[in-house]
Amino acid sequence: MGVNFSTYSQPQLTDLVVRSFQDALESLSQDMRKSGIVIDDTIPMNTGVYKRFAERIHRDQYATTRAEGDRSAQGKVQYGYEKDMVVSTVTKEISITKLMRIAGKNKEMLDQITTLTDVCPNTIDLDLAHRLTFHTATTYTNRDGATVDIAVGDALALGSAVHKLTGTSSTYNNIVTGNPQFSKGALENAEKLFVEETLNNLGEKILMEADTIITTDDKNTINQVRELLRATANVDSSNAGTFNVYGNMYKHVIVRRIATTAAGFVDNTKRKYWFLADSKHSDFYLCTLEAPYIKTPADGNNGEEFSSENWNYMCGATYGMAIVTGRWIKCST
Repeated sequence: MGVNFSTYSQPQLTDLVVRSFQDALESLSQDMRKSGIVIDDTIPMNTGVYKRFAERIHRDQYATTRAEGDRSAQGKVQYGYEKDMVVSTVTKEISITKLMRIAGKNKEMLDQITTLTDVCPNTIDLDLAHRLTFHTATTYTNRDGATVDIAVGDALALGSAVHKLTGTSSTYNNIVTGNPQFSKGALENAEKLFVEETLNNLGEKILMEADTIITTDDKNTINQVRELLRATANVDSSNAGTFNVYGNMYKHVIVRRIATTAAGFVDNTKRKYWFLADSKHSDFYLCTLEAPYIKTPADGNNGEEFSSENWNYMCGATYGMAIVTGRWIKCST
């Protein structure tokens, strides 16, 4: 970049930082947030830090025979599970030092600006992805050492073989049997779960149609999905004229942050994770109280920290997330 940052005044550099920040919000890869399974929601200002999400009310689906002269049977109404979401604030500050400015340390200043523009959107997407990364657990310890509650409304992990229902002792399973790597047969087993293990809170079979395959950025898994979706024939057949039933059936979403540790480092033990989801029935909420914002030296001070002569910039965001049920997603590790 051929810009000489050392010649910038504080207002000019601030303008550059703000412009870079806004550009980054539009151009950053936010795989999880844009996956189609995350529902963007907002919390109005001055309404607290909690928001409760609830399943829709389930009613029995079938009528009852009425004998002549008898009264009609009352329909059953069953409330579902609820999940409370709490917001928290993430921030990051950078300092453009006097030495950077007068010594022409343009690369260091550019790196600082880039870090500031990326950090909040990246953090939101990492937190969203970790709901799938740690889908077998009810909590995990995040990069700051805090315990994060990621249980769904029935107090179980997002991926569980015994998800509970509020109106019956029946349970449902959303773990693909054997946790297989992705293949045509594994996908068919996940589809079978949608057919046989999708129940309302009265235990009745209901319809959900999967439309999204979610994978990590593992190249082998990606290629397996692409081969299946783009094949001109049944992938298990040598007959090139055979119709591929999967041709336009699924959207493939690659989420690069699933196979990571809580700190965002590479975790190869999770590279084969994949999920089959019905995005239309997702109850995975991202609630934003404050969208990513930037504070510049002109906000509330005279532009330069007196003792250090630094120009300080800070970005932040306040948000929370919650998943109510595991009904809409099937999981495999």
